[in-house]
Amino acid sequence: MSPQFVDFDADGRLDLVAATFDGSPKWARGTAAGFEQPVHVLDRDGARIVMNAWWNFDAKKWDATTRCDPPGAADGHLTSAWACDFDFDGDLDLLLGDHRAGQVMWRRNDGTSARPQFAPQNELVQADGKPLVVPGTVTTLRLADVDRDGRDDLVVGSMGDAYGDAPGGGVTVHLDGGDGKVRRFGPPIVWVEPSAKGQAAPTRPDSGLYMDVVDHDADGDLDLVVGAYSHWTPPVPQLTAAQQQRAAELQRQLEALEQKVEAIYAELDRATATLAEAERDAKFRELLSARQPELKGLSEQRAAAERELDPLVPGVKRQSFVWLYENVTPK
Repeated sequence: MSPQFVDFDADGRLDLVAATFDGSPKWARGTAAGFEQPVHVLDRDGARIVMNAWWNFDAKKWDATTRCDPPGAADGHLTSAWACDFDFDGDLDLLLGDHRAGQVMWRRNDGTSARPQFAPQNELVQADGKPLVVPGTVTTLRLADVDRDGRDDLVVGSMGDAYGDAPGGGVTVHLDGGDGKVRRFGPPIVWVEPSAKGQAAPTRPDSGLYMDVVDHDADGDLDLVVGAYSHWTPPVPQLTAAQQQRAAELQRQLEALEQKVEAIYAELDRATATLAEAERDAKFRELLSARQPELKGLSEQRAAAERELDPLVPGVKRQSFVWLYENVTPK
């Protein structure tokens, strides 16, 4: 997620680097004819770079490992990556973000940019003298010289609660107070406060804050661009008696439809409960496929009822937008 254009193999052409929800960073090599198909970034032993959770494409299921864990690491799920020279040795390392526990790690490149040799283990990134953990978990990471002191600082976006009422995400920056040979990130400076949600209109980014820093207005300083979901609940309108009655009918219809869907899945669980795991999964998919027309019909009924109910009893809205935070710091 949050792709980066960077010359990852030092051949003079931009490549595309991004981690994805499968738990690993990938890169797509840029050529004169366009981008090649993406492949996983591998360590020097030919293994995928992960934290703990990763999608096993061979077994077609989620898997887990501790082989990449540094001492003190929590259980993590790698979903963001940023290629950068983190250790100042002239080649591209990988900065890694954790969607599960909020850790920030990096993977050392002991080779060169043209011939990467990534170490077999991650390393914890320190901030304010301790391992950096991002509240709300990491969405994306950037290194950028936001205070114009010649040292790249660490900018982090966070996810927050992506669907419910719990606090949302924000954006923080950790200034680098190092000597240009070792990075020493400071405590978080909040650029966008984590959202408490509860607005009546889409006024701010609430969850899944994917940010970038760029001189958007060409005035010589870095502005902040944030793509995210906004969560809001429109005010409840004054309903007539007939409208109140219809709203109650629609709510009962939705409850009944939900019960029918739950009953189908419960029936499939019972039909496959005594089978071995591999056989159970295959049989469950087979039975589920046979019930898809019925499930599709129930889904269409639910969507129609929700469309009619929403103007009467507005529910929580969730929609993505892009926000610009202009840097107005005096020169």
